[in-house]
Order: sequence, then structure tokens, then C-alpha cells
Amino acid sequence: MSSPLGDMLSTKSEIDRSVDGHLFSDPENNPPFLKTSSDNLIQTLNDFYKHLDQQSYMKDFNLKEPSRIHFSNLLQKLINNPPVVTNETDDLYTLLKNTAHFFRIIGKENILILKGILDREKSSFENTLKTFYSLTAYPEVTAQEYSLFLPKNALYDYAGFFLNTMGGRLYLFRRDSISRMTVSYYSILLIDNANDEGYNRYGIDIRPTIDSLIDEIDGTGNRLLLREEYLDTLYDLKEKYN
Repeated sequence: MSSPLGDMLSTKSEIDRSVDGHLFSDPENNPPFLKTSSDNLIQTLNDFYKHLDQQSYMKDFNLKEPSRIHFSNLLQKLINNPPVVTNETDDLYTLLKNTAHFFRIIGKENILILKGILDREKSSFENTLKTFYSLTAYPEVTAQEYSLFLPKNALYDYAGFFLNTMGGRLYLFRRDSISRMTVSYYSILLIDNANDEGYNRYGIDIRPTIDSLIDEIDGTGNRLLLREEYLDTLYDLKEKYN
């Protein structure tokens, strides 16, 4: 079965197109429709950063640089310091490190900033995360535009952390339901990509998570803006793995 990503993301709908049977990952050599798609994603994300910089509440955080630079640096720091994905419970020290992963890597002040933004920008959270996820298909673009390097293995590690570790699951269950379901959804997609491309090195089984997320979205996900999109993709994945 082909990847469901083309049906899943409207802004990413053209990513899975091919020319002579080949997919393109280098923006400089991509056909025009792929360049346009990445340009749209960059514009959407930059508009969000500009919006943040214009909000009065952001002044309380005393950022020393524009949001675009500050949060790109935070993301890179997280990518460069991935969590433990396997054997987390072998010793208490590793378990505690994983449970406090974000606090250790980016610090209390940045966590409070992120929480403050999430509380005030709930209406744009899903589409912003969708944009970030879509941009992972363009690593050269994120490197050029944001000095942000996103290796697939690091993204895979974070997906495995959220879906397959006690520390990651505890983190999600401390979040609101919208954030939890949305992050779980994109984590599933990242593991699915790893399966398709042969780098699911920890053998993470997403079938139980697909089923549980379908049940959660069906039962309590009425406030999700992209609810039907999520369910369509999850049911496609359920069929793919059964």
C-alpha cells in the first residue's frame, strides 16, 4: 500500500508525487510543484513567527532574539540531544532523565515560555504542528531557512519516546488532550515513515497506538480542528498494518 501521507496533508499533498517513478528530496532539483509546496510551508511558519513577535504577552518573556531564531535554536538543541528510547526502565537514573528530558535540555524558563504560547495560541496549534511536520520532508530547506538540521533518526527517536517510553507517555498525559492526540498522531506518522524507509531500528510496533488513538479521537476528539483528516489517515494505517 502506498503511503497515506499524500491524502493526509493538504499542504503536503504534492510531496508524494513522483516523476519517472522517483521522489525528490533536494529542493534545488525538485520540479516546480515541490518547490511551491515548500515555499508555502515556509511562508506559513514565518507568518506564525511574525504573529508571535507582535503579541504583547511575548514581551513578558524577554526574548533576546526574534521568535524564529529562538525557537529554531531550541528545536536544534532538542534534536542534538535525543531521549532514551529503549531499556528506559533498566535503571532509575535513565528513567528519571527521560521523565525530565525537556527540562534538562531546554530549561525551566523555555518550558514556561512554550507553555505560555500554547495556552494563548491553541487555535493555531494543530496547523502549526502540521506545518512543522510537513517541513521534515525538506531537510535542505529547513537548514537553509532556519539553520535547523533534522536528521530522520533524531525525529524517529522523539516519536519513539512519545509512543514507547514511560517518560514520553507521562509527558503527553500531563498535556491537554488536543496536544496529546496531535503529538501522538505525528509520532505515529514518523514511525510509519521509518517502517517504509527501513530505519525502525528499535522495531517499534505502532499497531496498538493506532487503535488506541482512533478510539480516543472518536470518543473525545470533537474539538480537534483536523479530526476527520487524522481519522482518515489512521484508518488507512490500520488497514496497512493489519
